[in-house]
Amino acid sequence: MPVAPLLIGRKDTSTHVTTHVTYPPLPWGQTRLARMCSAVRPCSMLQRHKQAPPLSYDVIVVLGAAVWPGGRPSPALQRRVLHAVDLLQRGYAPHLLVTGGVGKHTPAEAEVMQRIAVAHGIPRTSIVLEDQATSTFESAWRCRDLLWQRGWSRVLLVTDGSHITRARLAFCSVGIRAMGSAAPGKPARRLWKRAYYYLREGLALAWYLGRAVPVALRRWRQALGYGTGASARR
Repeated sequence: MPVAPLLIGRKDTSTHVTTHVTYPPLPWGQTRLARMCSAVRPCSMLQRHKQAPPLSYDVIVVLGAAVWPGGRPSPALQRRVLHAVDLLQRGYAPHLLVTGGVGKHTPAEAEVMQRIAVAHGIPRTSIVLEDQATSTFESAWRCRDLLWQRGWSRVLLVTDGSHITRARLAFCSVGIRAMGSAAPGKPARRLWKRAYYYLREGLALAWYLGRAVPVALRRWRQALGYGTGASARR
C-alpha cells in the first residue's frame, strides 16, 4: 500500500506563520515513530502567544513535585499548581486533574495541590485527584484511565519547562496526545545546579524513550490486531 508523504510543520518565528515541508514517504514503522516524536515537541502555544485568546481544552493535568516536611509544597509544586489555576481562571479548561502520590513526606502531592487550588478559588467539584502515582510514567497510565472515563481528549499538561518533553512523551505512549505549558520560574543561579538538572533530565528522557517507544508500538500492534493475549500485555 502506498504511504502518503509526511508533513512536518515548521514555525517561522519572524512572522508566526506555520509552513509545511513535504518529505519523501517513510516505511510504516518509521512513519509511526516520526509522528510520535512530533507529538512531544517542547514548545508551548501558550508561552509563544501570550496575548492569544484561550484555547479550548477539556482538562489541565498538573504533574506533582516534592512535598516538604509538614505538608508544605516545594517551590516547584507551588509554581505548577498556581500556573494551572491561572490558566483555568483564564478559560483554558473547566477542570484540573492533579496527579502525584506520597513521596518522602506526607500527604500525597495531589492532596497538597488540591488544597492550594481551593485556596485560590477553584471549586473542589472542578478538581480530580490522582494520588497514587510515584513517577511521570505512572501518572500517565493512571491519568489515562481517568481521562477516558470522563471522555476528555483535549489535554493540557502543566509542569516545569525542562520536564515537558518527557511528560508529553510518557502521555503520548499511553495514547494521550497532550499540549504542554511550562510553569514560570527562575533557573537555578548556580551553574553546577543547572548542569545537574539538565543532565538528570537528559538521562531520564533517554530512559523514558526506552520505556515509552515499546509501549506505543505494542498499542499500535494491538490496534491493528497483531498482538493479543498474555504476550501483548507484557
